[in-house]
Amino acid sequence: MTVRISTDWSFHGFRAVILENAALRIVLLPELGAKIWSIVDKRADREVLWHHPRVPPRPVAYGAAYDDWFCGGWDELFPNDAPTSVAGDAYPDHGEWWSMPFAWRVDGDAHRAEVVVWRAGVVTATRVERRIVLEADATQLRIAMTLWNDGPAPLDFLWKLHPALAIHADSRIDLPARTVLTDPGFRDRLAVERFQWPFASDHRGASVDLRQVPPSSAATCDFYYAVELDAGWCALTDTRARAGFALAFDPAVFRSVWVFGAYGGWRGLYTTILEPCTGYPYRLEDAIAGGTASRLAPGTALSTEICAVVYHGLTAVQHVDAGGGVR
Repeated sequence: MTVRISTDWSFHGFRAVILENAALRIVLLPELGAKIWSIVDKRADREVLWHHPRVPPRPVAYGAAYDDWFCGGWDELFPNDAPTSVAGDAYPDHGEWWSMPFAWRVDGDAHRAEVVVWRAGVVTATRVERRIVLEADATQLRIAMTLWNDGPAPLDFLWKLHPALAIHADSRIDLPARTVLTDPGFRDRLAVERFQWPFASDHRGASVDLRQVPPSSAATCDFYYAVELDAGWCALTDTRARAGFALAFDPAVFRSVWVFGAYGGWRGLYTTILEPCTGYPYRLEDAIAGGTASRLAPGTALSTEICAVVYHGLTAVQHVDAGGGVR
């Protein structure tokens, strides 16, 4: 079998780049933060990513409120989450990248399709490049990323993957986590500040298994940080379809996994976002003060690779290796 790449399409007014092989169909929107809009698992006939039922992709001004423009899909967020000011510079809500167009080019042949996207920072003196690769017959999407600090001073930052995933009440979250911290502003059902994955206590003292996704009728919202990882991966499985999606990453770079679960309790929406991040918590100033932000020295670069994989025949995940092998 072969892999195909097409640049002849648009989606809601944005140029769409489509990569497709026998297993996967990927839609990328370079002009909207180089967002990965769609990942279709063709063998299971399912869309992996969640899309906002009321908010389609639309042009957005730099500095806009992220939540009001959040349409779903997979963003990357840098150098912050909550809006903040660092050394007198105002960092916009959820960072510089998600609202901005990226330059791009395509390459490859019948065996390997590649999209390269890149842009410079707006407030930060940075550059980023992503190489997104789909090979023939692969069930993995590989992304090689490099971040450069071109400024004269060290840069403290949060860099976060942000795939919003389609879920239902038979979905399961698996993480190779030990210590997990709940965010103080999102304790609708969890009464503890810290717990050992996957069990936490609710406000009645009952044990909650965080691997199980609640139904949308729960009208609740979770937000927590897995801050001690035994390995670099996270996974969400549709146990009904015995099919799932996992991310594999370098835990020396992405040192935590944030989990945001909107289970009918945030704007009536229903999705789980698995968010490998280079630090925590979501307020960059708190991460800097606590020593949990990442730092890039002036004139240096950080390169890393991630692997996004679809898998079948499983109802739970014990491990994902760097090459996308799931067991």
